[in-house]
Amino acid sequence: MNSLQHIINRRDWENPISVQVNQVKAHSPLNGFKSVDHARTNTQSQKQSLNGQWDFKLFDKPEAVDESLLSEALASDWQSIPVPSNWQLHGFDKPIYCNVKYPFAVNPPFVPSDNPTGCYRTEFTITAEQLAQRNHIIFEGVNSAFHLWCNGQWVGYSQDSRLPSEFDLSKLLVAGTNRIAVMVIRWSDGSYLEDQDMWWLSGIFRDVNLLTKPQNQIRDVFITPDLDACYRDATLHIKTAIDAPNNYQVAVQVFDGEQALCEPHIQSTNNKRVDEKGGWSDVVFQTIDIQSPKKWTAETPTLYRCVVTLLDEQGITVDVEAYNIGFRKVEMLNGQLCLNGKPLLIRGVNRHEHHPENGHTVSTADMIEDIKLMKQNNFNAVRTAHYPNHPRFYELCDELGLYVVDEANIETHGMFPMGRLASDPQWAGAFMSRYTQMVERDKNHASIIIWSLGNECGHGANHDAMYGWSKSFDPSRPVQYEGGGANTTATDIICPMYARVDTHIADDAVPKYSIKKWLSLPGETRPLILCEYAHAMGNSLGSFDDYWQAFREYPRLQGGFIWDWVDQGLSKTDKNGKHYWAYGGDFGDELNDRQFCVNGLLFPDRTPHPSLFEAKYSQQHLQFTLREQTQNQYTVDVFSDYVFRHTDNEKLVWQLIENGQCVEQGKQVINIAPQSTQTLTINTKTVFKAGAQYHVNLDVALINDSSFACAEHVLNTEQFKLINCQSLSADAFSPALANASTQGALNISETDTQLSIEGGTFKLVFNSQSGLIEQWLHNQTQVIKSPLVDNFYRAPLDNDIGVSEVDNLDPNAWEARWLRAGIGQWQRTCRSFEVVQSKVDIRIKCVFSYEFNGAVQAKTTWLYTLNNTGEISLNVDVQLNDTLPPMPRIGLSTTLNKQSDTQVNWLGLGPFENYPDRKAASRLGYYSAQHNELHTPYIFPTDNGVRSDCQLLSVNNLTVTGAFLFAASEYSQSMLTQAKHTNELVADDCLHVHIDHQHMGVGGDDSWSPSTHKEYLLEQKKYSYSLTFSAKD
Repeated sequence: MNSLQHIINRRDWENPISVQVNQVKAHSPLNGFKSVDHARTNTQSQKQSLNGQWDFKLFDKPEAVDESLLSEALASDWQSIPVPSNWQLHGFDKPIYCNVKYPFAVNPPFVPSDNPTGCYRTEFTITAEQLAQRNHIIFEGVNSAFHLWCNGQWVGYSQDSRLPSEFDLSKLLVAGTNRIAVMVIRWSDGSYLEDQDMWWLSGIFRDVNLLTKPQNQIRDVFITPDLDACYRDATLHIKTAIDAPNNYQVAVQVFDGEQALCEPHIQSTNNKRVDEKGGWSDVVFQTIDIQSPKKWTAETPTLYRCVVTLLDEQGITVDVEAYNIGFRKVEMLNGQLCLNGKPLLIRGVNRHEHHPENGHTVSTADMIEDIKLMKQNNFNAVRTAHYPNHPRFYELCDELGLYVVDEANIETHGMFPMGRLASDPQWAGAFMSRYTQMVERDKNHASIIIWSLGNECGHGANHDAMYGWSKSFDPSRPVQYEGGGANTTATDIICPMYARVDTHIADDAVPKYSIKKWLSLPGETRPLILCEYAHAMGNSLGSFDDYWQAFREYPRLQGGFIWDWVDQGLSKTDKNGKHYWAYGGDFGDELNDRQFCVNGLLFPDRTPHPSLFEAKYSQQHLQFTLREQTQNQYTVDVFSDYVFRHTDNEKLVWQLIENGQCVEQGKQVINIAPQSTQTLTINTKTVFKAGAQYHVNLDVALINDSSFACAEHVLNTEQFKLINCQSLSADAFSPALANASTQGALNISETDTQLSIEGGTFKLVFNSQSGLIEQWLHNQTQVIKSPLVDNFYRAPLDNDIGVSEVDNLDPNAWEARWLRAGIGQWQRTCRSFEVVQSKVDIRIKCVFSYEFNGAVQAKTTWLYTLNNTGEISLNVDVQLNDTLPPMPRIGLSTTLNKQSDTQVNWLGLGPFENYPDRKAASRLGYYSAQHNELHTPYIFPTDNGVRSDCQLLSVNNLTVTGAFLFAASEYSQSMLTQAKHTNELVADDCLHVHIDHQHMGVGGDDSWSPSTHKEYLLEQKKYSYSLTFSAKD
């Protein structure tokens, strides 16, 4: 019986053994070309897209689905939905975000009885000519499981949301109009294997195609390239599976554009072969030698076209398939991952398939944008975290040049123990199916250099079986798997996640050594490539350059994959029409992990986080050394760590920087062989000035457009500080002090509560009880809007919050420690206010204490020195209570008047946001920006916008000099702390300016433990600093 009720009663979605019913065996993608020319040019594929508007109805559970699914007439209560799409983003059901925990009770293989079920229907037309052939329907991705009907007849069942589900409809179709119906079930036993850190979304979210091929056909092709010992000449091993009579032939030819590299290699199908693997009656094996082909690498992604033709007994073309191939060889040599005999350095990133409006449905344009952005920012590798991607993505990686770790759709992170299903033989078939079908689909892609068994599902016998099959089926590629400790027998690569450079992490389950120690373990000879590192959640990626120093120092430390590429925020608008990026809990999903899905280097719309620039700089391919500096001449060594390509499309653009501004520039063409150094000489004419500071900026930009970036795009940057010999002999000189005695006397007046000081163009009023400046005027214009005050607080970063929840604080997190210490809530008291006047200046000493819960937490002593120019020198001493945790910041704050175009100018690091442990990519310069351009709109609002190593700040009529960090924002720290989304931020009518003596690093090795390195913690209990304030017209 195949009635609807019978099919529902099968309950395939709660049977781990029933992962596929009546599905076509996995194979490489097919197109059914009709000629060699069509195959060579990839035109006139016999695939018919069934994408478009489908009829749709959502039921509460599978048992509620009624006969309207299969009826000829469409019921009136059905609606329409685009295919591909996720139904939750079209007004049906709700998105759910969980990181680890399952969004339902864990009782495998059973799932909730309330199980939203989306039913789809569509119609398409088949010609009589098509009907005489074989017709397969291919669903590229359906989440999480589905049953299929054609013309009212049940076809089959499938699960694994990230791989094709293919069914033969040939016996069920009719000439003319045909109708298919699909019942998609949100939760299935397969959901237990898909507990990845992403949104739980449902539906037919990838393309649906109808493939028409002849009865006698090619049904699979496996092309394995190999290189000789000199990595010069190549051999292609082609294994073609066919459905055809014994007197047919298979012809293989390789093309470079229109040019054939070889004559067709023809092999009869009547070659029954018996080897150690058994008998082969439907497979043709061929070998073709190619002399000196260009090699494929991510740096030089040269592709050829391999065309496979099935010929009948008359030599007439019956069926043709074709694949882009790259000649390359992946090996493990001397403990290193090598390509074409050369060790690789993996500049990788983990990428979820995510679009802010379309969820898990991504277009070709979306994929191209991501790949080009990766290449533009010096990434050379991507891990398909944590599932096979859309098949088009791999084609683009082949073409544009990215190394790929292709990962099976297996994660059981919320299972306890995590490896429970990995050791259960009842689930062995599901594990094996997900892995083997991925490999079968993707096996011909040059870009895939590593297979991955999955992510975070422990380690068990099922993994060992997958690994064993892989080494037998495709020994040309290594296998990696992190689960069970990152170095089990099921991985060829040590691939830990979030291991530190030098620090071991205590873990009861598995050891997590420092990456340096891991290499030195007894008997360990494998390379180490971090499958995840540098958790880029919000304002993060601190100390990232430490990893890259280690990667470049230790040959077997071969890089890693940053977590992760893009914030998984979904586009949403509040009741006032204000847009924001939504995360867990924003759709009424009560069980959620809040903003833990926003860990990207980019915002959902692909605008960059400041951390992306740090990654780009640390990973850049050119390394610069200022070897020699003489008068007006600088010698720079440029080392290229490209492994395969010459820098034949790059130019060096240099700038001589005086006090932060360019005074001279030039350019040179560079052409550096791989792994070689070119010495460049920069000649300038500028005469150095006494007291000035000089730098040279180096940019390496593209001369012409490339496949991934336009001409003038900058890939490599550096800045060197130059020695100014003029300053070494110059006397220290301060114009303000020299002119102090000529500016006129200072007038002082006092009341019981105020001290007023006037001189020339300025007026300053202190409150002698609070110790604060009440008024500061310059030419009758207000300089500051609110007093200068001590500031010890920052709005907690995601890395400061750790794994804290609203009702469950992580006691080890920085935020929790600061809350316990009351930082941000201390009560200030002025303990003393003293005034001393001399002939040229006035000194005011204020002592403040800060109390919380009856105890003094800090004492600060402020010493103002005012001269008759109106300049204020401020010296601050800070004494902290010994019991306090490391502080967020040590500095002061004020507010200034704000206009819509308030300009902020500074001499310091920039132009983008930088922090003490994330500033390698920043350069010292003189920068200008409107105040709102300094704000970084992190999806979960936090402290942001800091610029480090500053010497001068100018806003409105206020100028600050000294050595400091600063931030200027129209949002208060309190507002940034309280708001949970950007639409909740309310701008003040003033500009909040924070001037920090020191500021804690942002951390970023991970986001759930205190990850800021010790050297960037403010652990001292005493601090002293000096600043100078002045006003100007």
